[in-house]
Amino acid sequence: MKKRIFKILRIVLRVILILIGVVAAYFITIIAINSNRNYTPPMSDTLKISEGRKSFLFPDQNISMISWNIGYCGLGKEMDFFYEGGSHMRPNKDLYKSYLNSVFNIVSSMDSVDFVLLQEVDFYARRTYKNHQDSTFMSALPTYSSVQAVNYDVPYVPFPLFNPMGRVYSGMMSFSRFVPEWAQRVSYPGSYSWPMSVFFLDRCFIIMRFDLENGKDLYIINTHNSAYSDAGDMRLVEFYFLRSYLLNLYSQGHYVIAGGDWNQNPPGFDSTAVVSGDKIRMVGTSVSPDFLPKGWKWVYDPTLPTNRDVNAAYAKGQTTTTIIDYYLCSPNVVVNSMKTIDMGFTHSDHNPVYFNFSLMPDTLCCDSMKIYEQVKDKIAAEKKAGKKKTTAQ
Repeated sequence: MKKRIFKILRIVLRVILILIGVVAAYFITIIAINSNRNYTPPMSDTLKISEGRKSFLFPDQNISMISWNIGYCGLGKEMDFFYEGGSHMRPNKDLYKSYLNSVFNIVSSMDSVDFVLLQEVDFYARRTYKNHQDSTFMSALPTYSSVQAVNYDVPYVPFPLFNPMGRVYSGMMSFSRFVPEWAQRVSYPGSYSWPMSVFFLDRCFIIMRFDLENGKDLYIINTHNSAYSDAGDMRLVEFYFLRSYLLNLYSQGHYVIAGGDWNQNPPGFDSTAVVSGDKIRMVGTSVSPDFLPKGWKWVYDPTLPTNRDVNAAYAKGQTTTTIIDYYLCSPNVVVNSMKTIDMGFTHSDHNPVYFNFSLMPDTLCCDSMKIYEQVKDKIAAEKKAGKKKTTAQ
């Protein structure tokens, strides 16, 4: 009897060892493939600009901007996410189409805003049914100039084990009603150590430059910083790197605005100020108020959350939320207004944030104003002729 039991145990042990060997071989093969094709972007890389229809930025005009992490159109209110305690990798196809169509319509309605900054846009990924979202959103804002930068390029993500994410090719997009002089992808330093590094994002920010008539420049930065509780050290390195970058630009007299998903609470974050009725949590520690010199402005709406936990589907009053989407601007930028657009996390795990600003007096002229100066007499004559024609009729 004992011999029979030992025999059964040996068979079970062999089966377990074979399974462990198969799983190990599976992951070793994937790590080898990802390592061989590991995305290693340069520190800075010039981006191709898809030029839209150039608009004029008049001296007395306020400038508007919206930043939104669209959660690859896969993290609406019904969804959870496996990386953060949930069980899902993607919505079913019909739900995904519903999210995509809703986000498309919302982005289309932003056509009166001067700048639109999007994070988590899938260019080609299994989790979004290999849909080219970059083309989709370019068609949502057809008259805008746009640039895009990759921050997630992995041949195969093997998680969740029984429904893996697979191929991921994703990033960020910045849209502008004005054609930038140039745009760059700038890599953040630091990352996970190998082999985790071959499965996670290569964080970066997009920077667009607009020439001003006074010889200075306006810089618009779209950032998406490292997430998850174990990325605190990397996030700190990213913040210090961006700080030195911003201070250098401002020291030259330029105008700088950075917006996006910072994955950290802003300075002065107060959970008791949120009036949405949601539960609120802190993300680590807030950015220190003296992180930047006096005059720099952290701009956010303290009354509404911008992000919700995705360990489960969203439930008002039960799901924990926080504020991690906001703006930072240099002292020579005037803050006119800012508000979080409360969408109840219906279409994404983030709410969009709106910002209206202007530049200090007599610094509002951009490169397009030079063109306007050349044709303004002609425009005035055409308007005058049009009025006479209307009167005659």
